[in-house]
Amino acid sequence: MGKLDDLITELCPDGVEYKTIEQVFFTISAPRKILRKDYQNKGLYPIIDQGQNFIVGYTDDETSVLELGTYVIFGEHTRIIKYVDFQFAQGADGLKILIPASKQFSAKYMYYAFSNLKIPSRGYNRHWTIAKDLCIPVPPLPIQDEIVRILDRFTELETELEAELEAELKLRKKQYEYYRNKLLSFKVKTS
Repeated sequence: MGKLDDLITELCPDGVEYKTIEQVFFTISAPRKILRKDYQNKGLYPIIDQGQNFIVGYTDDETSVLELGTYVIFGEHTRIIKYVDFQFAQGADGLKILIPASKQFSAKYMYYAFSNLKIPSRGYNRHWTIAKDLCIPVPPLPIQDEIVRILDRFTELETELEAELEAELKLRKKQYEYYRNKLLSFKVKTS
């Protein structure tokens, strides 16, 4: 991490300022929300909600779509945090759509920093009241960009590794089935 260390030494030798989530993000609203009953399996625009799945459905309703940009999505009930860099529609309730409050904040860096926070569970209550007051480090933009580059690369490697492991597992299962069938297949004894 030589480049990152050099940037930190150069740009923030005395440390890094911390700011609350509420200080680094503006909350915006979608033009309108798509009701769960209106989710489609296919469509022009993905629907994102606070659930575990990244994309939960699709819509063709252009009036519900947010403009192209970079967004951090916070599930108020689930505490799930997502990074979105394409046009999408908001599904259901309980979602905070966040954008950086200034050009000195990288949306992707803020996503990574926000995702790293431990937000205590309050059950199915809303969690924004807790999350908005939590603090994240806010180094200068070149450092944010370098951290994003490093973390994105690790994410790529993790995805590649998961795909390789999944392919290997499928092959091993086929191999197991072949040998199981071969080893447990006997000629019927005739008397």
